[in-house]
Amino acid sequence: MTLDPSLSFAVQGVTRRFPGVLAVDAVDLGVRKGEIHGLIGKNGAGKSVLVSLVAGLLAPSQGRIVTGSGALTPTQSGPSRAKKLGIALVTQEPAFAADLSVADNLFMGRHPGGRFNFLSPSVARRESAFVIAQLGLRARPEARMGDLPLETQQLLAFGRAVFIEKACTILLDEITASLTNERKESLLGLLRRLIDDRPELSFVLISHHVSEVMGFTDRVSVMRDGKRVATLDTAQTNARELADWIVGDVAPAEINYAAQPELAAPPVLTVSGLTAGRSLRRLDLELRRGEVLGFAGLEGSGKDDAIEALYGLAPNHGGRISMDGTEVDLKSPKAAQAAGISFLPKHREEQAVIQNRSVLENAIIAGLPALTNRLGFVRRAECRQVAQSIVTRLEVKTPGLDVPIDGLSGGNKQKVLLGRLSLTAPSLVLLNEPTRGVDISAKPHILKLVREDLAREAGVIMISESEEELVEICDRILIFYQGEVVRELKRGMPGFDVETIYKSIQGVEVPV
Repeated sequence: MTLDPSLSFAVQGVTRRFPGVLAVDAVDLGVRKGEIHGLIGKNGAGKSVLVSLVAGLLAPSQGRIVTGSGALTPTQSGPSRAKKLGIALVTQEPAFAADLSVADNLFMGRHPGGRFNFLSPSVARRESAFVIAQLGLRARPEARMGDLPLETQQLLAFGRAVFIEKACTILLDEITASLTNERKESLLGLLRRLIDDRPELSFVLISHHVSEVMGFTDRVSVMRDGKRVATLDTAQTNARELADWIVGDVAPAEINYAAQPELAAPPVLTVSGLTAGRSLRRLDLELRRGEVLGFAGLEGSGKDDAIEALYGLAPNHGGRISMDGTEVDLKSPKAAQAAGISFLPKHREEQAVIQNRSVLENAIIAGLPALTNRLGFVRRAECRQVAQSIVTRLEVKTPGLDVPIDGLSGGNKQKVLLGRLSLTAPSLVLLNEPTRGVDISAKPHILKLVREDLAREAGVIMISESEEELVEICDRILIFYQGEVVRELKRGMPGFDVETIYKSIQGVEVPV
């Protein structure tokens, strides 16, 4: 089948299967030349898998991706082939070599102007300086890439695709998530100017933000459950209609926990007028022991700054925080721990798991002060008992306590980390994406641990990108939008559902 000359590329009947999962289901999609095409959907809708197929990172199980100069098929795919077809992918976290210079990274795998196909350093530096100037960045071609802010690295990855690789189709996979609002506006405006200069150019913008897609795209395709369910002219739709397409007909959530009566106990946590990090403009809340409070919001809405400020990881610019009625200064994680706060970070592998160490060591490290004698020696037998208790109680699947934790599945690693949170008998537990990167079969067990184990003696605050998870286990949910809490939803009250949460975090008004 030939490609319509007005199209940059076409996805034709593309399906991608993983064991037990149909990630992309018979998708047809055409992106026009000179177009900014939005791709939107909830987490798990299939957006990133579809983009990976177009970029050649994954091969389709069925179907093909057709361009004017060739196709990607189940038997002919790969990143190098996609590049030859003029396709470039810019991801949320650019894969640069931190210890190499900007110029070396931008021209890695390319050989500009050198004799005998060798890299010419002078040409690489000159063209790198051109890219930097076009993007309005403060950087030098000789600068070490790892020393630059993530925002700058993100824009350099974009510049490489446009100005060095000279791709015709550029896939932007949530790249605006790490950018400031000012830089985001500048980048999205640049897309228009580039298309004016190169009419054959097209961009696919993958985003969670309805307002972003509405403001900067010509058309938008909606993914849901692996299918493309709609393609809309942006000028002919609105935020509410787009949100309706994204959510679809949502079946009522299976509620396993009844609404709790109003707890009479004094709050374990009180926050008044908290301003923190880059995004949080104000937060007021009370939380009691036995409660699970959900934070819902898009990237940059303030929810991550809020939970990190409560553990001393994000700078506190103002406001008061009290634990059990006593004001505390949470200027560091150590201060938060002393106040009775435990934290499970979003990036488990980088920030919580101790790589190349045993399951036992990872399980008991938080409780070591209580497991040492007066001379500072570790009581080894007691350590093994504590670790074995965690493994048994949380049903961690491991060959033994002494094996490296690296060999465990994501779900079993997470169980070990959740188990060690309770060793310090915290009054407040902070969970940032506790099911992130966890196999679907392990998620119900982890959510049960949060509800029935951690929340038994403590107050729990939980962030999740899954509206379904929040509805399943939270007593209340705070909706963050543009740095503030704009809505509170309570279990058992109207509006405590997936549709209301999703539309509210997008800034779409939902009558209750």
